[in-house]
Amino acid sequence: MKTITQIAALTTALLVASASLAGPATTARAEDMSDIAWTISPANDAHGAPTIEFRHDTSNTSFSLDKDADLGEITTALAAAGDVGFTLTREAGSLSCQGKNAGPYDWRGSCTFAADRGFEQELRARDLAPEGRGDLLAITLLNANRALIDGLTRQGVPPESADEVIAAAALEVTPDYVAELQAAGLKLAKLDDAVACRALEVDADYVRSLAAAGYHADAEQVVAMKAVGVTPEYARRMTAAAQN
Repeated sequence: MKTITQIAALTTALLVASASLAGPATTARAEDMSDIAWTISPANDAHGAPTIEFRHDTSNTSFSLDKDADLGEITTALAAAGDVGFTLTREAGSLSCQGKNAGPYDWRGSCTFAADRGFEQELRARDLAPEGRGDLLAITLLNANRALIDGLTRQGVPPESADEVIAAAALEVTPDYVAELQAAGLKLAKLDDAVACRALEVDADYVRSLAAAGYHADAEQVVAMKAVGVTPEYARRMTAAAQN
């Protein structure tokens, strides 16, 4: 099974604190990064929306332009012809982007990333220090924020590194998702357990179905069963066979 570091690294490549964290800070470093490229891709189908992709080194992060309310400024800017500009601002930092509209679904340009100094300091105070500017960029693009970190902490699975914050945000391991698994009876010793569950699409119904079939498994066992394709029906047949 992949470690949390491996999952975080893979997710970041494919895509792009118990004290309470304080409110947003205002000081940012505009010189942090300036080698970030962005492009727009058309919708994959007639009912979809265009996708914006941000690239830095070997990592990339993409968003559907109908997914997040905080992408509205981008959508508005892309309605213009010629030169375009927009800013993506989130708790961990902001990207100031410029580019050109050369025709339908042919937008591209570059961005400057400014990490939020206060947010970075808070991460360090929580022993979640990013290993480099790339981590802060990923945290910003994935919108990993105070609510996510504090919510996971309240659920008993606090992030233990910046990589874990990135992995949780990338795979949408939310406090609600963790709570649902826990309510279904699954014990999660660490955030890594929840990340592995989400990566394999384990949900509360699957956990309850296994329990109903006689398998009161821990998180690692549930993940292993899901990974090899064990269905609740198969689990019930195995339990029945063992009893005969």
